[in-house]
Amino acid sequence: MPEQMTDLPDLPSPFGAADAADPYPSYDRLRASGGMRRIRIRPGLEPWLVSRYEDVRDVLGDERLSTDPATTTEEVRAAIRAGRAEEQVALLGRNLLSVDPPDHTRMRRVMSRALSARRTVDLEKPVTRLADELLDELGRRGAGDLLADYTLPLAVSVICRIIGIPEEDHARFRAWGRALVRAELEDMTAFDRVSDEMAEYFVPFILGRRHSPRDDLVSVLASARDEDRLDDHELISLVYQLFFAGHESSAYFMANAVLTLLRHPAELARLRANPELLPGAIEELLRYEGSVKVPTWRFAKRDLVIAGAAVAQGEPVLALLASAGRDPGRHPDGAGELRIDRADTAHLAFSHGIHHCMGSAVGRLESRIAVSRLLDRFPNLRLAVPEDALRWRVNLMMRGVCELPVALGRPAS
Repeated sequence: MPEQMTDLPDLPSPFGAADAADPYPSYDRLRASGGMRRIRIRPGLEPWLVSRYEDVRDVLGDERLSTDPATTTEEVRAAIRAGRAEEQVALLGRNLLSVDPPDHTRMRRVMSRALSARRTVDLEKPVTRLADELLDELGRRGAGDLLADYTLPLAVSVICRIIGIPEEDHARFRAWGRALVRAELEDMTAFDRVSDEMAEYFVPFILGRRHSPRDDLVSVLASARDEDRLDDHELISLVYQLFFAGHESSAYFMANAVLTLLRHPAELARLRANPELLPGAIEELLRYEGSVKVPTWRFAKRDLVIAGAAVAQGEPVLALLASAGRDPGRHPDGAGELRIDRADTAHLAFSHGIHHCMGSAVGRLESRIAVSRLLDRFPNLRLAVPEDALRWRVNLMMRGVCELPVALGRPAS
Protein backbone atom coordinates (compact mmCIF):
# COMPACT_ATOMS: atom_id res chain seq x y z
CA MET A 1 0.00 0.00 0.00
CA PRO A 2 1.28 3.51 -0.73
CA GLU A 3 2.36 5.51 2.26
CA GLN A 4 -0.14 8.25 3.14
CA MET A 5 1.53 11.23 4.83
CA THR A 6 -0.48 14.07 6.28
CA ASP A 7 2.18 15.22 8.75
CA LEU A 8 5.82 15.86 8.07
CA PRO A 9 8.12 13.31 9.74
CA ASP A 10 10.59 14.40 12.39
CA LEU A 11 13.39 14.26 9.85
CA PRO A 12 14.74 17.76 9.18
CA SER A 13 15.92 18.88 5.77
CA PRO A 14 19.52 17.69 5.20
CA PHE A 15 20.36 20.93 3.38
CA GLY A 16 20.91 23.26 6.34
CA ALA A 17 24.04 24.64 7.96
CA ALA A 18 24.26 21.79 10.48
CA ASP A 19 24.74 19.27 7.68
CA ALA A 20 26.84 21.37 5.30
CA ALA A 21 30.24 19.93 6.23
CA ASP A 22 29.09 16.32 6.53
CA PRO A 23 25.57 15.57 5.27
CA TYR A 24 26.12 11.83 4.94
CA PRO A 25 24.82 10.75 8.38
CA SER A 26 21.56 12.55 7.53
CA TYR A 27 21.47 10.76 4.19
CA ASP A 28 21.94 7.46 6.02
CA ARG A 29 18.93 8.26 8.21
CA LEU A 30 16.83 9.20 5.19
CA ARG A 31 17.59 5.90 3.47
CA ALA A 32 16.92 3.97 6.69
CA SER A 33 13.58 5.76 7.14
CA GLY A 34 12.24 4.34 3.91
CA GLY A 35 14.16 6.24 1.30
CA MET A 36 11.22 8.45 0.25
CA ARG A 37 10.27 11.19 2.70
CA ARG A 38 8.72 14.62 2.58
CA ILE A 39 10.92 17.43 3.91
CA ARG A 40 10.32 21.11 4.66
CA ILE A 41 12.65 23.56 2.90
CA ARG A 42 10.59 26.71 3.52
CA PRO A 43 6.89 27.61 3.83
CA GLY A 44 5.06 26.44 0.74
CA LEU A 45 7.92 24.17 -0.36
CA GLU A 46 7.74 20.68 1.10
CA PRO A 47 9.07 18.35 -1.60
CA TRP A 48 9.41 14.62 -1.57
CA LEU A 49 13.03 13.54 -1.27
CA VAL A 50 14.12 10.17 -2.65
CA SER A 51 17.48 8.89 -1.40
CA ARG A 52 18.08 5.22 -2.26
CA TYR A 53 20.08 4.41 -5.38
CA GLU A 54 17.49 2.35 -7.23
CA ASP A 55 14.66 4.74 -6.33
CA VAL A 56 16.73 7.77 -7.38
CA ARG A 57 17.53 6.10 -10.70
CA ASP A 58 13.87 5.27 -11.23
CA VAL A 59 12.80 8.85 -10.47
CA LEU A 60 15.35 10.30 -12.88
CA GLY A 61 13.96 8.11 -15.66
CA ASP A 62 10.27 8.35 -14.72
CA GLU A 63 8.20 9.83 -17.58
CA ARG A 64 5.36 10.55 -15.12
CA LEU A 65 7.53 13.31 -13.64
CA SER A 66 8.05 16.62 -15.43
CA THR A 67 10.83 19.20 -15.21
CA ASP A 68 8.49 21.91 -16.53
CA PRO A 69 7.50 24.28 -13.67
CA ALA A 70 4.21 24.92 -15.44
CA THR A 71 3.10 21.48 -14.21
CA THR A 72 3.20 22.49 -10.54
CA THR A 73 1.22 25.04 -8.56
CA GLU A 74 1.79 28.78 -8.36
CA GLU A 75 2.42 28.35 -4.63
CA VAL A 76 5.32 26.00 -5.32
CA ARG A 77 6.72 28.25 -8.04
CA ALA A 78 6.56 31.23 -5.68
CA ALA A 79 8.38 29.25 -2.98
CA ILE A 80 11.12 28.28 -5.45
CA ARG A 81 11.47 31.94 -6.48
CA ALA A 82 12.06 32.79 -2.81
CA GLY A 83 15.14 30.56 -2.73
CA ARG A 84 18.69 30.94 -3.93
CA ALA A 85 19.48 31.54 -7.57
CA GLU A 86 20.59 27.96 -8.18
CA GLU A 87 17.19 26.68 -7.03
CA GLN A 88 15.46 28.93 -9.55
CA VAL A 89 17.06 27.44 -12.66
CA ALA A 90 13.87 25.60 -13.61
CA LEU A 91 12.03 28.92 -13.69
CA LEU A 92 14.53 30.72 -15.93
CA GLY A 93 13.68 30.39 -19.61
CA ARG A 94 13.14 27.31 -21.73
CA ASN A 95 16.13 25.00 -21.72
CA LEU A 96 17.01 21.34 -21.39
CA LEU A 97 16.40 21.43 -17.63
CA SER A 98 12.93 22.95 -17.81
CA VAL A 99 11.09 21.33 -20.73
CA ASP A 100 9.66 17.89 -21.47
CA PRO A 101 9.47 15.97 -24.75
CA PRO A 102 8.89 16.74 -27.56
CA ASP A 103 10.63 20.12 -27.01
CA HIS A 104 13.31 18.48 -24.89
CA THR A 105 13.93 15.88 -27.60
CA ARG A 106 14.36 18.62 -30.21
CA MET A 107 16.72 20.70 -28.04
CA ARG A 108 18.80 17.68 -27.02
CA ARG A 109 19.13 16.58 -30.64
CA VAL A 110 20.54 19.97 -31.60
CA MET A 111 22.81 20.08 -28.54
CA SER A 112 24.19 16.61 -29.31
CA ARG A 113 25.42 17.89 -32.67
CA ALA A 114 27.03 20.89 -30.96
CA LEU A 115 28.71 18.82 -28.21
CA SER A 116 30.29 16.34 -30.60
CA ALA A 117 32.94 13.80 -29.64
CA ARG A 118 35.42 15.68 -31.84
CA ARG A 119 34.96 18.87 -29.84
CA THR A 120 35.67 16.98 -26.63
CA VAL A 121 38.84 15.34 -27.98
CA ASP A 122 40.04 18.68 -29.34
CA LEU A 123 39.91 20.14 -25.81
CA GLU A 124 42.67 17.98 -24.31
CA LYS A 125 45.68 20.04 -25.39
CA PRO A 126 44.24 23.49 -24.64
CA VAL A 127 42.87 22.33 -21.27
CA THR A 128 46.25 20.89 -20.33
CA ARG A 129 47.97 24.12 -21.36
CA LEU A 130 45.52 26.20 -19.36
CA ALA A 131 45.89 23.99 -16.27
CA ASP A 132 49.66 24.40 -16.43
CA GLU A 133 49.39 28.18 -16.82
CA LEU A 134 47.18 28.42 -13.74
CA LEU A 135 49.53 26.13 -11.80
CA ASP A 136 52.51 28.24 -12.88
CA GLU A 137 50.92 31.23 -11.18
CA LEU A 138 49.98 29.24 -8.08
CA GLY A 139 53.50 27.83 -7.95
CA ARG A 140 55.03 31.32 -7.98
CA ARG A 141 52.94 32.21 -4.93
CA GLY A 142 53.42 28.88 -3.18
CA ALA A 143 49.87 28.87 -1.81
CA GLY A 144 46.35 29.91 -2.73
CA ASP A 145 42.67 29.09 -2.91
CA LEU A 146 42.48 26.06 -5.16
CA LEU A 147 38.82 26.78 -5.99
CA ALA A 148 39.16 30.47 -6.88
CA ASP A 149 42.66 30.24 -8.37
CA TYR A 150 42.56 26.91 -10.22
CA THR A 151 39.40 24.87 -10.63
CA LEU A 152 36.97 27.78 -11.15
CA PRO A 153 39.04 29.68 -13.78
CA LEU A 154 39.83 26.38 -15.49
CA ALA A 155 36.16 25.37 -15.69
CA VAL A 156 35.08 28.84 -16.86
CA SER A 157 37.68 28.95 -19.62
CA VAL A 158 36.79 25.44 -20.80
CA ILE A 159 33.11 26.28 -21.15
CA CYS A 160 33.97 29.62 -22.82
CA ARG A 161 36.08 27.74 -25.33
CA ILE A 162 33.22 25.32 -26.06
CA ILE A 163 30.69 28.11 -26.45
CA GLY A 164 33.02 30.09 -28.69
CA ILE A 165 33.80 33.11 -26.51
CA PRO A 166 36.93 34.82 -27.93
CA GLU A 167 40.00 34.01 -25.86
CA GLU A 168 40.67 37.68 -25.13
CA ASP A 169 37.32 37.77 -23.26
CA HIS A 170 37.97 34.70 -21.10
CA ALA A 171 39.48 36.83 -18.32
CA ARG A 172 36.26 38.83 -18.14
CA PHE A 173 34.23 35.62 -17.77
CA ARG A 174 36.62 34.32 -15.11
CA ALA A 175 36.07 37.53 -13.14
CA TRP A 176 32.31 37.14 -13.55
CA GLY A 177 32.56 33.50 -12.43
CA ARG A 178 34.42 34.48 -9.24
CA ALA A 179 31.98 37.33 -8.61
CA LEU A 180 28.96 35.05 -9.04
CA VAL A 181 30.35 32.53 -6.55
CA ARG A 182 31.05 35.25 -3.99
CA ALA A 183 27.68 36.92 -4.66
CA GLU A 184 25.76 33.64 -4.40
CA LEU A 185 27.40 33.07 -1.04
CA GLU A 186 27.20 36.59 0.36
CA ASP A 187 25.30 39.22 -1.66
CA MET A 188 22.40 38.43 -3.99
CA THR A 189 22.16 42.05 -5.18
CA ALA A 190 25.67 41.67 -6.58
CA PHE A 191 24.54 38.41 -8.19
CA ASP A 192 21.83 40.31 -10.08
CA ARG A 193 24.30 43.01 -11.15
CA VAL A 194 26.83 40.51 -12.52
CA SER A 195 24.05 38.59 -14.26
CA ASP A 196 22.95 41.80 -15.98
CA GLU A 197 26.52 42.51 -17.12
CA MET A 198 26.75 39.02 -18.57
CA ALA A 199 23.44 39.45 -20.38
CA GLU A 200 24.73 42.63 -22.03
CA TYR A 201 27.59 40.56 -23.44
CA PHE A 202 25.81 37.27 -24.11
CA VAL A 203 22.63 38.33 -25.89
CA PRO A 204 24.20 40.20 -28.84
CA PHE A 205 27.00 37.57 -29.02
CA ILE A 206 24.54 34.68 -29.23
CA LEU A 207 22.15 36.33 -31.67
CA GLY A 208 25.07 37.52 -33.78
CA ARG A 209 25.97 33.90 -34.53
CA ARG A 210 22.71 33.56 -36.48
CA HIS A 211 24.11 36.01 -39.05
CA SER A 212 27.85 35.25 -38.76
CA PRO A 213 28.30 31.57 -37.79
CA ARG A 214 31.72 30.18 -36.86
CA ASP A 215 33.09 26.82 -35.80
CA ASP A 216 31.64 26.86 -32.29
CA LEU A 217 28.76 25.46 -30.30
CA VAL A 218 26.60 28.59 -30.42
CA SER A 219 26.82 28.66 -34.22
CA VAL A 220 25.68 25.03 -34.44
CA LEU A 221 22.70 25.80 -32.18
CA ALA A 222 21.88 29.01 -34.04
CA SER A 223 22.08 27.32 -37.44
CA ALA A 224 19.56 24.57 -36.69
CA ARG A 225 16.86 24.45 -39.34
CA ASP A 226 13.38 23.11 -39.98
CA GLU A 227 11.90 21.09 -37.10
CA ASP A 228 15.05 21.54 -35.00
CA ARG A 229 15.13 25.33 -35.20
CA LEU A 230 15.46 27.16 -31.87
CA ASP A 231 13.73 30.48 -31.41
CA ASP A 232 15.77 33.35 -29.94
CA HIS A 233 14.47 32.77 -26.41
CA GLU A 234 15.32 29.06 -26.51
CA LEU A 235 18.76 29.74 -27.99
CA ILE A 236 19.69 32.28 -25.31
CA SER A 237 18.31 30.09 -22.52
CA LEU A 238 20.24 27.05 -23.74
CA VAL A 239 23.55 28.89 -23.87
CA TYR A 240 22.99 30.43 -20.44
CA GLN A 241 22.19 27.01 -19.02
CA LEU A 242 25.29 25.54 -20.63
CA PHE A 243 27.53 28.23 -19.16
CA PHE A 244 26.21 28.02 -15.61
CA ALA A 245 25.75 24.24 -15.47
CA GLY A 246 28.98 23.64 -17.35
CA HIS A 247 31.39 25.59 -15.16
CA GLU A 248 29.97 25.52 -11.64
CA SER A 249 29.49 21.78 -11.15
CA SER A 250 32.89 21.06 -12.75
CA ALA A 251 34.74 23.62 -10.63
CA TYR A 252 33.27 22.32 -7.39
CA PHE A 253 33.78 18.68 -8.30
CA MET A 254 37.45 19.21 -9.13
CA ALA A 255 37.94 20.96 -5.78
CA ASN A 256 36.00 18.19 -4.01
CA ALA A 257 38.16 15.56 -5.69
CA VAL A 258 41.41 17.13 -4.54
CA LEU A 259 40.14 17.72 -1.01
CA THR A 260 38.90 14.13 -0.77
CA LEU A 261 42.28 12.78 -1.84
CA LEU A 262 44.05 15.00 0.71
CA ARG A 263 41.70 13.62 3.36
CA HIS A 264 42.62 10.05 2.32
CA PRO A 265 46.43 10.08 2.18
CA ALA A 266 46.73 6.32 1.63
CA GLU A 267 44.52 6.49 -1.46
CA LEU A 268 46.36 9.59 -2.66
CA ALA A 269 49.69 7.78 -2.30
CA ARG A 270 48.28 4.81 -4.21
CA LEU A 271 47.16 7.12 -7.02
CA ARG A 272 50.54 8.85 -7.18
CA ALA A 273 52.24 5.45 -7.43
CA ASN A 274 49.75 4.16 -10.01
CA PRO A 275 48.66 7.06 -12.26
CA GLU A 276 46.95 4.60 -14.60
CA LEU A 277 44.24 4.32 -11.92
CA LEU A 278 43.18 7.94 -12.50
CA PRO A 279 40.17 7.36 -14.83
CA GLY A 280 38.66 4.89 -12.37
CA ALA A 281 39.58 7.17 -9.46
CA ILE A 282 37.60 10.01 -11.05
CA GLU A 283 34.54 7.74 -11.21
CA GLU A 284 35.01 6.72 -7.59
CA LEU A 285 35.34 10.38 -6.57
CA LEU A 286 32.16 11.22 -8.49
CA ARG A 287 30.39 8.47 -6.55
CA TYR A 288 31.88 9.41 -3.21
CA GLU A 289 31.88 13.23 -3.30
CA GLY A 290 30.16 14.53 -6.42
CA SER A 291 29.34 18.22 -6.62
CA VAL A 292 25.63 17.96 -7.48
CA LYS A 293 23.48 17.01 -4.50
CA VAL A 294 20.20 17.11 -6.40
CA PRO A 295 19.49 17.90 -10.06
CA THR A 296 16.67 20.15 -11.19
CA TRP A 297 13.15 19.89 -9.79
CA ARG A 298 10.72 17.17 -10.83
CA PHE A 299 6.95 17.60 -10.59
CA ALA A 300 4.30 14.88 -10.65
CA LYS A 301 2.18 15.09 -13.82
CA ARG A 302 -0.61 13.21 -12.04
CA ASP A 303 -1.28 11.39 -8.79
CA LEU A 304 1.17 8.51 -8.58
CA VAL A 305 3.10 6.19 -6.27
CA ILE A 306 6.88 6.44 -5.97
CA ALA A 307 8.89 4.10 -3.75
CA GLY A 308 5.70 3.22 -1.88
CA ALA A 309 4.65 6.84 -1.22
CA ALA A 310 1.56 8.54 -2.64
CA VAL A 311 2.62 11.70 -4.51
CA ALA A 312 -0.13 14.11 -5.57
CA GLN A 313 -0.26 15.82 -8.95
CA GLY A 314 1.96 18.91 -9.05
CA GLU A 315 4.02 18.00 -5.96
CA PRO A 316 7.80 18.46 -6.31
CA VAL A 317 10.17 15.51 -6.06
CA LEU A 318 13.91 15.80 -5.47
CA ALA A 319 16.37 13.00 -6.30
CA LEU A 320 19.26 12.99 -3.83
CA LEU A 321 22.20 11.99 -6.03
CA ALA A 322 24.72 12.40 -3.21
CA SER A 323 22.87 9.84 -1.10
CA ALA A 324 22.49 7.36 -3.96
CA GLY A 325 26.25 7.21 -4.44
CA ARG A 326 26.79 5.99 -0.89
CA ASP A 327 23.82 3.64 -0.69
CA PRO A 328 25.00 0.30 0.81
CA GLY A 329 22.09 -1.30 -1.02
CA ARG A 330 23.97 -0.58 -4.26
CA HIS A 331 27.50 -0.82 -2.85
CA PRO A 332 27.42 -3.39 -0.03
CA ASP A 333 31.23 -3.60 -0.01
CA GLY A 334 31.81 -0.38 1.90
CA ALA A 335 29.67 2.37 0.36
CA GLY A 336 31.08 4.93 2.79
CA GLU A 337 34.72 4.13 1.98
CA LEU A 338 36.87 5.71 -0.73
CA ARG A 339 38.73 3.15 -2.85
CA ILE A 340 40.27 4.50 -6.03
CA ASP A 341 40.58 0.98 -7.47
CA ARG A 342 36.96 0.05 -6.75
CA ALA A 343 35.70 -2.24 -9.50
CA ASP A 344 32.07 -1.12 -9.35
CA THR A 345 31.88 2.68 -9.18
CA ALA A 346 28.24 2.96 -10.28
CA HIS A 347 26.95 6.47 -9.58
CA LEU A 348 24.36 8.97 -10.75
CA ALA A 349 26.56 12.06 -10.51
CA PHE A 350 25.66 13.02 -14.08
CA SER A 351 21.97 12.17 -13.54
CA HIS A 352 20.17 9.52 -15.64
CA GLY A 353 17.56 9.18 -18.35
CA ILE A 354 16.73 11.90 -20.84
CA HIS A 355 18.30 14.52 -18.54
CA HIS A 356 21.66 12.74 -18.28
CA CYS A 357 24.33 15.45 -18.44
CA MET A 358 25.37 16.02 -22.05
CA GLY A 359 28.68 17.49 -20.91
CA SER A 360 29.74 14.43 -18.90
CA ALA A 361 32.60 13.59 -21.30
CA VAL A 362 33.94 17.14 -21.01
CA GLY A 363 33.59 17.04 -17.22
CA ARG A 364 35.54 13.81 -17.00
CA LEU A 365 38.25 15.14 -19.32
CA GLU A 366 38.86 18.39 -17.46
CA SER A 367 38.72 16.64 -14.06
CA ARG A 368 41.28 14.07 -15.14
CA ILE A 369 43.61 16.75 -16.49
CA ALA A 370 43.15 19.10 -13.52
CA VAL A 371 43.85 16.43 -10.91
CA SER A 372 46.73 14.77 -12.76
CA ARG A 373 48.58 18.02 -13.52
CA LEU A 374 48.19 19.24 -9.95
CA LEU A 375 49.42 15.99 -8.39
CA ASP A 376 52.27 15.60 -10.88
CA ARG A 377 53.60 19.10 -10.32
CA PHE A 378 53.15 19.43 -6.57
CA PRO A 379 53.91 16.18 -4.72
CA ASN A 380 53.86 17.95 -1.34
CA LEU A 381 50.44 19.56 -1.75
CA ARG A 382 48.57 19.94 1.54
CA LEU A 383 45.70 21.82 3.11
CA ALA A 384 46.73 25.22 4.46
CA VAL A 385 44.05 25.20 7.20
CA PRO A 386 42.69 22.53 9.55
CA GLU A 387 39.89 20.48 7.99
CA ASP A 388 37.35 21.75 10.49
CA ALA A 389 38.12 25.34 9.45
CA LEU A 390 36.83 24.78 5.92
CA ARG A 391 33.57 26.55 5.08
CA TRP A 392 30.98 24.58 3.12
CA ARG A 393 28.23 26.00 0.93
CA VAL A 394 24.79 25.86 2.52
CA ASN A 395 22.32 25.21 -0.27
CA LEU A 396 20.01 22.74 -1.91
CA MET A 397 21.76 21.67 -5.07
CA MET A 398 25.55 22.10 -4.97
CA ARG A 399 28.11 20.38 -2.74
CA GLY A 400 31.39 22.19 -2.23
CA VAL A 401 33.62 24.33 -0.07
CA CYS A 402 33.52 28.13 -0.18
CA GLU A 403 37.31 28.21 -0.40
CA LEU A 404 40.02 25.55 -0.54
CA PRO A 405 43.24 27.04 0.89
CA VAL A 406 46.28 24.93 0.02
CA ALA A 407 50.04 25.09 0.42
CA LEU A 408 51.76 23.69 -2.66
CA GLY A 409 55.15 22.82 -1.16
CA ARG A 410 58.25 22.16 -3.21
CA PRO A 411 57.37 21.51 -6.87
CA ALA A 412 58.43 18.36 -8.67
CA SER A 413 61.79 18.65 -10.38
